[in-house]
Amino acid sequence: MSNEAYDIVIVGAGAAGCVVASYLAEHTDASIALIEAGDMDRDPFIHIPAGFAKILATGRHIWNYETVPQHGTKRIYASGKVLGGGSSINAMCYVRGQVRDYAAWQNAVGDTGKWSYEDLLPVFMSQEVNDTFHDEFHGIDGGLAVQLPKGINELNQYCLKAFQEYGLPYNPDYNGKSQIGVSPVQSTVGHQRRCSAVDAFLRPHLASGRVTLLIGKTVVRILVENKRAVGVELTDNETIMAGEVVLSAGTVHSPKILMHSGIGPAEQLRQHGIAVIVDSPEVGENLHDHAIVPVRAYVKGDLGYQAAAQGFGSVKAGLRYFATKDGPASGNGIETVSHWNPSDFAAEPTIQCYHVPIIAKDGISPTGDRSGITFELVVLQPKSRGWVRLADSDPTSMPLINPNFMGEEEDVRAAVGSVRAIRKVMAQESLAPVITEEIDPGPRIQSDAEIGEWVKSAVTTMFHPVGTCRMGQDARAVVDARLRVRGVDGLRVIDASIMPKITSGNTNAPTQALARHATAMLVEDRKRT
Repeated sequence: MSNEAYDIVIVGAGAAGCVVASYLAEHTDASIALIEAGDMDRDPFIHIPAGFAKILATGRHIWNYETVPQHGTKRIYASGKVLGGGSSINAMCYVRGQVRDYAAWQNAVGDTGKWSYEDLLPVFMSQEVNDTFHDEFHGIDGGLAVQLPKGINELNQYCLKAFQEYGLPYNPDYNGKSQIGVSPVQSTVGHQRRCSAVDAFLRPHLASGRVTLLIGKTVVRILVENKRAVGVELTDNETIMAGEVVLSAGTVHSPKILMHSGIGPAEQLRQHGIAVIVDSPEVGENLHDHAIVPVRAYVKGDLGYQAAAQGFGSVKAGLRYFATKDGPASGNGIETVSHWNPSDFAAEPTIQCYHVPIIAKDGISPTGDRSGITFELVVLQPKSRGWVRLADSDPTSMPLINPNFMGEEEDVRAAVGSVRAIRKVMAQESLAPVITEEIDPGPRIQSDAEIGEWVKSAVTTMFHPVGTCRMGQDARAVVDARLRVRGVDGLRVIDASIMPKITSGNTNAPTQALARHATAMLVEDRKRT
């Protein structure tokens, strides 16, 4: 039993938790503890930009989950279990989304808060140090390095031209005035090294001692007395007391911890013998994610990175990286991307597509010796909603996860349309001469019904789960506009789980921005008390 006590305890040192801790360290004199279940970020593969594929392929530094069956088959599901969380193991793609995404957030809170694009844009800019852009959309004075590719491989150059031949404009900055078009990928890489939330924001405060990092410790529940959070309980009955608790454990673990603390759907909690402190019916609900539908094709010769991504080729790339800090390992290998609406090229994008210059298994790892390309198609605003629920009363058990991939026919139709669109792109003048064979879904699958069934069988996660502790002004919302948990004082959730609606693109950048925005509110509230 610990006697430790802090003014503020933060549960989870992922992308959000690192931002929360660093902002508090800079703007308060509070004593701060940051608790992380995973290890330190010492693995060199974390810091080598291309190393993320090795990490994900081997399962290092991640919470390994499994979904309930999706269209008859369980799917992989995971989140970061290391200092920096997802920002230490993701593909480093920097995407803010669309103005209308944040209009949905603002609509969710009404006049009780400020979560519009206009509110968040200054936050994005303040966090960023961009290597190329410095304008009304981008900053150069923050800690988060954002860069364009230092080189674009030949296969991706063909993609850039083919998408323009298909009808999309070339867009140098999808985080600027418009997301529409085909673009170079912006990545959180600086000086050819990953820039995680740890590197961008947290590390100086660990060095100075302003933030106490408790590593390798798993929080199982929030301690609540008289409807106020007073600390946390870890495994082995260890407790840490707190004046305030911030839950930044992520979209799977934040609702799980709340439910084991007695905050959640009353009927479900009682089924597991958990005393109900607050009946909060939507804890764990509203789960949604970006699901990948991978269209794959072989290409001629040795175009792309197939050879460099595995075997002796990866060893050569690694040695080159350590010697010169350039070559295939110095970037994330995902150098171009497109955003568009296949039904209306002038409308806001409904599809995102990364043009990955390898034949990728599960959208991540290279497979086979033949060179190829994987078009990772994503429905940006899925209608499907799932849930995270407790498996049993044991707080160390993994929860039940149902992302409900392609559970709504509207999502299936959008995915089918995107597959048809990519086939048109592959037939364009700049790309057709190098495409030798479509592998998936393959030429036999042609009708909408056939493509739809293939979509359901092939879909996998892009690791962007959100929504399970959604923000809103209504009584069923888990947190209010200042991300305070309804019914419990001194407790906030600050991570991607509060998103009432997913952003149109990768969620790492929005998560770090919302964390800073929400922590500024926390600091304001502390000054008032």
